[in-house]
Amino acid sequence: MLKDRFSTRGRATVFYERHPLFVLAMVAVACVAIADWQIAGGIAAAFGLGFVGFFLKGWRHGLAWLLCGCLAIGGFTWRNEFRKSAERALIGSAGGEMQGRVLADVQGARYWVAPVVLQTGLQAGAKVSWQGRGEVPVAGAIVKGRGNFGPLPLPRNPGEFDQAAWLRSQGIAAVFEAAFSDGEVETGRLARLGSRIRQSFRTAVTAGLEEESEQARVIRAIVIGEQPQDSDVLVAAFRNSGTLHAFSVSGLHVAMVGSIGWLILRLLGVPRRWAVIVLLPLIFGYSWLTGNSAPAVRSAWMAAVFLGAFVFRRRPDLLNALGAVLLAAMLFDGRLLFQPGVQLSYGVVAAISVGTVWTSRLFSWMAKPELYLPLAMMTRWQSWWLNRRRNFAQSLGVSLAAGIGSTPLTAFHFGLVTPISVFAGIVLIPLVFVLLCAALLSVAFYPVSQPVSRWVTQVNAKVADACVLTAKGFSAVPGGHFQLRQNNQPFLLVYDLERGAGAACFSSGKEGAVLLDCADFYNFKRRVVPSLRRLGVTPDSVVLSHPDGGHLGGGAPVWEAFPIKQVLLPVERSRSPGFRSWLNDAPAAGIKTLQAADLPSLPMPDGARLEILHTPAPRAQNAMADERVAIFRLHWRGWKILLTTDAGVGAELALLDARKDVSADLIIAGHHRGDLTLTDPFLDAVHPQAIIASNSPFPVTERLDPRRVTYWRTRGIQVIDQAKSGGVTLTIDPSGALRLQGFADHSTLLLSPKK
Repeated sequence: MLKDRFSTRGRATVFYERHPLFVLAMVAVACVAIADWQIAGGIAAAFGLGFVGFFLKGWRHGLAWLLCGCLAIGGFTWRNEFRKSAERALIGSAGGEMQGRVLADVQGARYWVAPVVLQTGLQAGAKVSWQGRGEVPVAGAIVKGRGNFGPLPLPRNPGEFDQAAWLRSQGIAAVFEAAFSDGEVETGRLARLGSRIRQSFRTAVTAGLEEESEQARVIRAIVIGEQPQDSDVLVAAFRNSGTLHAFSVSGLHVAMVGSIGWLILRLLGVPRRWAVIVLLPLIFGYSWLTGNSAPAVRSAWMAAVFLGAFVFRRRPDLLNALGAVLLAAMLFDGRLLFQPGVQLSYGVVAAISVGTVWTSRLFSWMAKPELYLPLAMMTRWQSWWLNRRRNFAQSLGVSLAAGIGSTPLTAFHFGLVTPISVFAGIVLIPLVFVLLCAALLSVAFYPVSQPVSRWVTQVNAKVADACVLTAKGFSAVPGGHFQLRQNNQPFLLVYDLERGAGAACFSSGKEGAVLLDCADFYNFKRRVVPSLRRLGVTPDSVVLSHPDGGHLGGGAPVWEAFPIKQVLLPVERSRSPGFRSWLNDAPAAGIKTLQAADLPSLPMPDGARLEILHTPAPRAQNAMADERVAIFRLHWRGWKILLTTDAGVGAELALLDARKDVSADLIIAGHHRGDLTLTDPFLDAVHPQAIIASNSPFPVTERLDPRRVTYWRTRGIQVIDQAKSGGVTLTIDPSGALRLQGFADHSTLLLSPKK
């Protein structure tokens, strides 16, 4: 009997007996994961796992396993097919007047985006991403508007966040574009009251602090889960230290709120069973106050199941609580399984539950008392020191288990490994706990005494500063974090961006990278920065082609995101605020500024050289930006690449009149807003094999005329239209051929060296 208990079957049976809900949840997870690949495979897996349950515990348990697997597959398949059919129907429809219910509070001003369930039309019940204009709605409000349906936005550049995949996992079928005219918003009493309460809570946690101060943003991020906008450096510090989970309301925050409530109730002498009954509304109330984010709701339900065991006088089990919530999620909507946040939250809790027993053994030496000294004979100091060591050893064990559990998922989804997180969490988590306590204390005092609330918040601001310094300190530890997806091959990436913005990055693949224009502020933050971080590229230099807002990145945000050491400026003066930031603020930030007119060329990574062919009049600041374009030619391993960006016929004629050699193998071209580009005499002089042409549907001046593409091709020039290709990556093959790869259409063009 003892021998059977320690056999493989015996150990599996014991584990199932202790954690039946967790095992059932894993059955549902496995069936959904396989069904996503192939429905027949998922059904086969359900029957196979049902046989395993029968083998372990008998036919009743085998049938339960089979039913859990089949029900999870059925719900997953039905929801998937409903979303897909709604997507096909909505995109193929003519749009028109629509009405829907908003599912979550919206952040924004005049223009906003919100998840909405349609209430009218043939596809009533379908979820859409509603792009509206006018009054900003709240959760539960009814919105009306006229517009058209469009497809979910696919990524256009390497490393860019796949918003379409994320929206699909949320059940979103299409985008409803109603932002061309103000819509109607009807807000019921309950929805309006809920919004007012949540807004008051938001105000109280940062009472007395400047709205956009770093301390206020950190407090709101930790307490409410409100993502700090335009704070890339701040977010990067938490991400690289492996503590970014502190910036979203998750199981950590819900557990802390529950712990705070538990301590208060214990001090008041409330019995444990009654304390649990009080704690559950507190936990769910906190989740609701923070916007009912998916991680908070999952954590609240997990806490409810775990604490509910005390009410019914049962022994609580973290794995069973996790399994109950995960099983319910899989039966309700199996698509949740494919969200990185779901995988991380459940995976980390499972790793802590299972792995802490083993990881704690590594630090058990810290928790051992003094040899030959009975506990009863210890002094107060010795007892205190022993308890501190035991708490520290337990924290290290939990942190290591969480780190081990999260590492495969963060490496797979984000290409980032943060071994320093094991130690960063031990320091940061207590600070987060103190910050959360102070924030809730501020909320408690706010209706009674706002001066006291503001004083508490001022103290909490110091705690927020300590959190930031901790994250920055650990993120700066050598080897504390590293990217797995770093491209070690030299490349030139030409971004495809909205509204005619321009940016490219030339990287050696190892050390050294240069930004050739930086896009506008929005595209830089939402497209360029995430892309480069995911690719593991850190630019240290910037080359600007002209003082246009769509190419400057906003100035300071660029050197806040990357360690920029120098910038090449095309002109000396400009009225553009972004350019003035580069001209005046960059030197104060320690960035060396160079003038294009003073240099014949600029050294580039990988032994390349950027030749400066044309510079505009340096002081003609009243001329439009597209008339002040510097033209560069990149010499790279025998290839010549001409970057004309938005230059017009005036710059082309200036080059031709100066009789300069402008020959190149490839042209990377944008659009002049009011003039011709790439005229016949200029193309004759350049004699390119190919053109990479930007093509943005809006505004009209940034569109590429298809007749021009046809004409260029009649001249024997191959054309890459970025409306089709998306971002284009240029690399050089071992044979010396120049390879151009389109990201969106997966196209490949090989250029051979000219003979």
